[in-house]
Amino acid sequence: MKYYRVSNQDIKNNYFHFTKKVNLENIKNNGLIPKRGAHAQFLEQTDKVFFVEGLDNLLVLFDCWINVYKRIPLFPDSFKLYGAASYAMRSKWFPMFIVDGFFSLTKHSKIHKRRAYKIFDKLLDECILLNLDIKEDEDFILDDIDEIKSRGFRTRHLITLGYSLKYSDMESNIMDRWNMHTISGHGVLPSKIKICLLDYSTNIKDILIFALNNASIDLSDICPVLYDYLISRKYI
Repeated sequence: MKYYRVSNQDIKNNYFHFTKKVNLENIKNNGLIPKRGAHAQFLEQTDKVFFVEGLDNLLVLFDCWINVYKRIPLFPDSFKLYGAASYAMRSKWFPMFIVDGFFSLTKHSKIHKRRAYKIFDKLLDECILLNLDIKEDEDFILDDIDEIKSRGFRTRHLITLGYSLKYSDMESNIMDRWNMHTISGHGVLPSKIKICLLDYSTNIKDILIFALNNASIDLSDICPVLYDYLISRKYI
């Protein structure tokens, strides 16, 4: 696979996808195949390739992910329980105090926080950033619907699922720039994918530090969950 050199223009521009290094051989041969991950399978209705626009929005995505990891219960089959809870959120008849109580147990839990940070540590060790040479109306539609936002969740429950009033338009079902996706069922060809490189390093931590040093957003305000993680790991 070819390489893409990250620069200042990437803070707000161009499209990026985050994936595990072990997937590179398959991506080299088959490109990015539309699918739903462990978290999205309970929320999304169709398979897609997800990506962000610019490194600012990569930071926003990280904030969302850590927040989600903090909310997942510490039980076997926890994703199934998380999925059941997310289903109950949309119910008109299920008592919402049970759902809200379930997630309130994790909101301020230090155990869940430590677990979430360790999961994200592992992701940074195992993953790599890809640049996608994709085009509007060919690979994605800019005003495409966010399937999660369109499924009738209350605003407070969207926030539980990782959205934020700071970086998500809760009044619209259109996808946000930190949570973009290809047309449903549409993949990305290998010829449109490059491995991101910064000063001869493909280490995602180096790219993360570059994004932090050049970010155009107030991280402590827009991404407080990520900000707390970064302080705990002495990135800032």
